[in-house]
Amino acid sequence: MRPPPPRAVRPGSRPARAAALAALAAAARAVALAAVPRAVALAAMALPSPAAANGVFPSADQLVFDPADPARAVARMTYGLLATRDGGASWRWICEGAVGYDDTAGQSPPIAAAASGRVLAALADGIAVGAEGGCAWARAAELEGREVIDLSVRQGDPSHVVAVAAGTRHGLWASRDGGASWTSAGTPLPAGFVARTVDVAPSDPRRVYVSGLSSEGGSVKGVLARSADGGETWQTAAVPGSTTSREPYIAGVDPLDADVLYVRIASAPGRLFVSTDGGAAFAPVFTTEGFVRAFAISPDGATVAVGSDVDGVFRAPSSTLAFERVSSVAPRCFAWTDSGLYACASEFLDGFTIGRSLDGGATFEPLLQQGCIRGPLECAASTAVGAVCPTDWPRIALITGHRDCTPDAGSPAAGSGASASATGATGAAGATGATGAGAAATSGGGQASAAGAGGAPDGPGGGAPPSGGARPSEAGCGCRTGGAEEGRAGAVATACLAAAAAARRRSRRAGVIA
Repeated sequence: MRPPPPRAVRPGSRPARAAALAALAAAARAVALAAVPRAVALAAMALPSPAAANGVFPSADQLVFDPADPARAVARMTYGLLATRDGGASWRWICEGAVGYDDTAGQSPPIAAAASGRVLAALADGIAVGAEGGCAWARAAELEGREVIDLSVRQGDPSHVVAVAAGTRHGLWASRDGGASWTSAGTPLPAGFVARTVDVAPSDPRRVYVSGLSSEGGSVKGVLARSADGGETWQTAAVPGSTTSREPYIAGVDPLDADVLYVRIASAPGRLFVSTDGGAAFAPVFTTEGFVRAFAISPDGATVAVGSDVDGVFRAPSSTLAFERVSSVAPRCFAWTDSGLYACASEFLDGFTIGRSLDGGATFEPLLQQGCIRGPLECAASTAVGAVCPTDWPRIALITGHRDCTPDAGSPAAGSGASASATGATGAAGATGATGAGAAATSGGGQASAAGAGGAPDGPGGGAPPSGGARPSEAGCGCRTGGAEEGRAGAVATACLAAAAAARRRSRRAGVIA
């Protein structure tokens, strides 16, 4: 399920601070280039405009787990995908070209992990289907040339996938074999309806929800379309306070009750709504100064977590929805499985790109710092990844500040604000966490839902204090670096590259050669 679009920068907000980093980095460019090898500095000066993660800070904003192998996960980055096959101990890169899109055109495809190890990506001209562990990519023939807006794998049944595609009227498509083949499902969505997100209820495969905008009646408003018969018939209801600048996005559907779903508004201030009657009516349950960027439901439906890019991480019992702040981490995505709550975060602000919490979001153990990416996914030269990605890796290595990371002898060290080692640690749901750095498990043998459902934490009063702004140490990525000065130089260099690339893109749009 697709996250909200990139957020606007508000004065004084965490994203504003990130933008300020880019501006300051431009002024400090000479210092940063002096702190890195001359060859790297020269390469930075000569980078083409798509560099530096297409003009934005390299980051992750979606994470999905293989429903059959909990050690395998895929993260969507601003420069392609990252895959782990060992529970997060190591990560490898899948380039955009192998999948079949180019983020310089503004594409940020929703992804999903389905049956038989397939990874699916919703593109502007179809669905890309990744097989062989993400090495081989092909297009779903039935949707070739169609804009696929969003897709979602049913939690607990990874063979069942739904997608919504554009056309004269937007419509629902379904796969019962994990994305290998597709059929048009039911009737088109109501006239004038423009879809944004889609989800299928874990407890009822015929219950489908689609959020979007409707121009019915002459005015554009945010609505939720709902079907109780697999898309044969549709009903719509307005989502309060939503419109073209405040679009509604499905946050998640309760894993046990198909009538309970959550919808977030893609704007700042951000709002979260809940419906307990199958989408007929909505009630506000959470408001934040920034965007609601992340949301997750525990596998048993007992707890929900919300992440704001300004206010941090909040959680609440689903029975009361009385939210309390448990962390200052500003998550960009959540995925909650039986082994913990996983979050995408800003490495510049929070010290990690992907982390795992064993205490319901109060503290996070870093699983990915981007300098530790091992390189392109190891694939045969005959596959899409093996043929395309290695030649572009030097650019990504420069963007991410790649270094020679060696795994620590034991579990990753937990820095200030990071949780204890995962080895033998007891998860928030009471289950013992998997041994090793970042070992992941899925709920009931299936993947976490598109909303990020997963293992339940202790109750809101679980005793874990908010992190209070403390940040994990660099050692938390499970790798050794060349020292603190090298780490700082790499961070500043990356910021400089992002700022320089953004400036080049603006100049070219203005007709100036940079």
